[in-house]
Amino acid sequence: MNLKMTLAALAIGTALGSMGFNASACSTVIVGKDVSATGNILVGHNEDNGGRILTAQYWVPAATHKKGEMIKFEEAAASIPQVEKTYGFFWSQTYDPSGASFSDGFVNENGVVIVSNACTGIYKDDIMPLKDGGIGYGIRRLMAEPATSPRNAVDIAIELLGKYGYFSEGRTYTIADPNEAWQLAIHQGNTWVARRVQDNEVVYIPNNFMMNKVDATDTKNVIVAPGMIERAIKNGRYKPAKEGVYSDFNYRVAVAPAERRSADYNQSRNNLAWNKIIGKNITDPEQFPYAATPSKKWTVADVKDLLRTHEGNIAKQDKQWMHTNSLGICRATTHESEVFEMNANPLLIAGYRALARPCESPYIPFFPLARPAEGTAFMSWDKATAEHFKGTPEYFSYRAEWPVSTFVNAANTYDFQRQDLKGNRAFVEKLEKDLAKDMAGVAAHAKTLMKVSNDKAVEYLHAYNVRMLDKAQDAVANRLAEKAPWTMTVMADSIDPKSEKTVEVVLFSTDKFDATKADAKRTWGGVGRASIGNKITMGDKLAQPVKAKARDVNGDGRKDMVFTFTQKGLAQNMLAGATYDIWLHTYVNGKRVAAMDTAFVETEGYKGPHKRTQNADL
Repeated sequence: MNLKMTLAALAIGTALGSMGFNASACSTVIVGKDVSATGNILVGHNEDNGGRILTAQYWVPAATHKKGEMIKFEEAAASIPQVEKTYGFFWSQTYDPSGASFSDGFVNENGVVIVSNACTGIYKDDIMPLKDGGIGYGIRRLMAEPATSPRNAVDIAIELLGKYGYFSEGRTYTIADPNEAWQLAIHQGNTWVARRVQDNEVVYIPNNFMMNKVDATDTKNVIVAPGMIERAIKNGRYKPAKEGVYSDFNYRVAVAPAERRSADYNQSRNNLAWNKIIGKNITDPEQFPYAATPSKKWTVADVKDLLRTHEGNIAKQDKQWMHTNSLGICRATTHESEVFEMNANPLLIAGYRALARPCESPYIPFFPLARPAEGTAFMSWDKATAEHFKGTPEYFSYRAEWPVSTFVNAANTYDFQRQDLKGNRAFVEKLEKDLAKDMAGVAAHAKTLMKVSNDKAVEYLHAYNVRMLDKAQDAVANRLAEKAPWTMTVMADSIDPKSEKTVEVVLFSTDKFDATKADAKRTWGGVGRASIGNKITMGDKLAQPVKAKARDVNGDGRKDMVFTFTQKGLAQNMLAGATYDIWLHTYVNGKRVAAMDTAFVETEGYKGPHKRTQNADL
C-alpha cells in the first residue's frame, strides 16, 4: 500500500494497539459550574489503554424491555434484571481483544455523562463477598441506560453493589449532568464512597483513589457504604479526630496503600495536573489534594491543555518515539480524549473529541446526543454490544476506510517524525479554532429549530457532527500526505508470527527522495506506536532488519531500499487472525521517516497466499 496515496484518499487505517489491558491509565478532570468561565460544568477525560485497542462511538436508541429480561456482560459476572425502559445514549466503546470491562464512556438522553478511572492496588483484607460473580462492566451500562441524574445514577449503582458486589479491584466513576457532578469510588466488594463535586471545585484524578478527607456527616453531599468506616477503624486505617464523628474520613488511606499513590505513573500526572490547577509543585504524594478552588475560571481550552500535558523531559529523549517511557497526562497509550461542556438542554451538550493522542490530534467539536458521525464506528451498535467481550480477531484488523484511522496514523507518524511535532502542534491548534468557530451559532440555530421540531434539530446537529469529522479528517490527511510522502510495501500478503522465514519490506525512492540513504542500523519494523504500552523503547517491541540492500523493485530506474526482516520479528505483539498496519521507522540522511503498509497475521494452519511479487499500488 502506498501511504501517500492512501492518505490523499482519506483512507488510512488505524494503528490499534498490541494486546492486553493497561490498568495504569486514564485521567479525568471536573470543573464545577462556579469556577467554569461559562457557568457550565466541564468534564475532561483521557482514555488510556495499552494494547490493540479500537475506540469507536455509537448511538444506542431508547428501548422498552420485556418483564423478566436479564442482562449479562462478562461471562463470570452476575445476570441482572433489565429495567423496563432504557434511554438512548451516546456510547464511546473501548474495544479490546480480551474484552474491556472498565473503559467505556456514555452520555444519555437526560444529559448524564459517565467516565471512569481504574484505581487498583487496594488492600486485599477488606474485600466483601460477591453474589453470583458480582458486577463489573454492567455497573456503568446499567447506570447510563436508566439514569435521570447523577444522583439517580449513584443510587442505581449503590443498589447493584449491595446486591452483587464489585469484582474489580477498584474504580472511580465520574457522573455529571448540567446541574451537578458526583464521583463514586468503589473498592472491590461493597466498599465505596460517593461524593458530590462542589460547584467551586476542580477535581483531578489519575489511576488511584483520590478522595482524602470526606465528611461522612454531610449526608447531602456524601454517601458511604454501610460498615466501611467501622472496618477501617478496626483495621487501624482510620482514627477519627473525635470518636464517633466521621467528618474527617480519609477514604484513599483507608482502602489503598501509599505506594499506589506514589507510583510514578500516578505521581507524575498528579504533579503536572495540580501545577496547572493551583500553581503548586507538589512532590509528596500524600499532599496531593482531591479537589481545590482555582484562582481563575476554567475554559474548555484549559481542560484541553491539561489533557495534553507531558512531563518536562519528554522532548529530550533521543532515538525514540516522542512518548517513549511517557508518564504525563497525555501518553503513548492515550487512544482518545474527550471534553464535555454541560448545557441545560441535554441536546446542546457540547463535546470535543480527539481521536488519537490529543497532543498530536485536533479536538473535533460535536453534539453527542445528536448521534455521532457514522464514520466514528465500524459496526452497528447492537453488533458492537454483542462483540464487546468476544474479542474476535478479524474485527481488530486495519481498516483503510475507517476515518478514525487518519488521526491515529498521523499520531503514529509524528510520534517518530519528531522534526514535525512543533509544526503539527501549531497546525492542530489552528485547525481546532477553525472547527469550533461556528459551534455557538450552530447551537443557537438548533435551539430555534427545537421550537418547530426536535427531530429537525437533531438532524441539523448530526449533519454538523458529520461535517466537522470530514473537515478535520481532510485537513489532517492532507498535511500528513505532505509530511509523510514516503511509499513502502510489505512484499507478502501475510506473515507467520511463528516463522523464522524472512519477508522483504521496501522503502521506495522518488525523484525527491533517495531511500537508499536509509540507515539500516537505525531501522525498525512492526506495530505502530499506538499499539504498544508506555514504558518501552523501540527495540523492546519492534524488529530490526537482518539484511538491507539497494535494488530497483518497481522498475522506475531508481534503486529502492529493501529491508529483510524475519516474519516472527516483524509480527511480534500482533494478534493472529487480523490484518495489521505494519510500520517502518528509519533515518534517511539523518531525517526521521515513518511509513506503513498492511499484511495479514497468520493463524495456525493458515492456507491463504503467503507472498506477492508486486504490490497492487506499484
